[in-house]
Amino acid sequence: MIYTSHIPSPPLNSYIDDLYYLDGVAPHSRLKTFPLPSLHLMVNFGQAFSVSTSDQAQPFVTCTQSWWVGMFSSYHIVDWPSSVQFFGIHFKPGGAAPFLHLPLSELHNQVVALDALWGHFAAELREQLHDASTLQAGFALFEQLLLARLSWVPQSSGLVHQALGEITHQRGVLSIRKLSEQLGISQNHLNTQFKRFIGIPPKEFARLSRFFHVLRSIDPMQPVDWTLIAHQAGFYDQSHFNKDFVTLTGYSPTDYLRLRRRLCAQNPQQRQSLGQLPID
Repeated sequence: MIYTSHIPSPPLNSYIDDLYYLDGVAPHSRLKTFPLPSLHLMVNFGQAFSVSTSDQAQPFVTCTQSWWVGMFSSYHIVDWPSSVQFFGIHFKPGGAAPFLHLPLSELHNQVVALDALWGHFAAELREQLHDASTLQAGFALFEQLLLARLSWVPQSSGLVHQALGEITHQRGVLSIRKLSEQLGISQNHLNTQFKRFIGIPPKEFARLSRFFHVLRSIDPMQPVDWTLIAHQAGFYDQSHFNKDFVTLTGYSPTDYLRLRRRLCAQNPQQRQSLGQLPID
């Protein structure tokens, strides 16, 4: 399976980490996907994907053509088809808001069909991308179509982005109450604005940011000091760290590391794959 990444031109690069195209035989049929602090969009040309949560035997949604993936507060499970072919977008934290006319909290723990939010434009987007003559032409067209959806963002979102910057800088280890005081607004107001422009409260965003930094700090091929990592991530003790880790990944830290090491041994290119692990 080939992953091709494309960094969009300004102003889209202010909102999007990358556009990408995934094509080929899926290496794994089932993946446990971990929550990350950003939204995701997929435009599919192949077979359907199914998504379920940890406590559901049946999928809660089947994804066919195109869809938005909101931020999740725990892991979810994705059943992949045997081969895949789709365009996707990895948004920056807070980057999806200018493309949607609704509070992003409505997408929390949800996978939503693109046409439910973009109407007939969703079908037009998919058809035009499908007909692109080359992959690079597809990326260029994707940028043009996204610019057509880019909307003005209220000035109040500036406070949210200041808060985002501070949470990211502190790697999620900070007091939201003190952050609100630093910004000169109430904690309730910051919560409301975060739910609108980010999709989750700032405390939850800090939690996911802290978790993401923990995953990035782990080199699966090197010894890992979990006690040190828990301390650096601001946890009071190892038990609280372990409990949060299980909630977010479905694995204990030691089981997660064992599975990551096995995956990296099988395919060294998977060393930097942080957001998911295959389910045997």
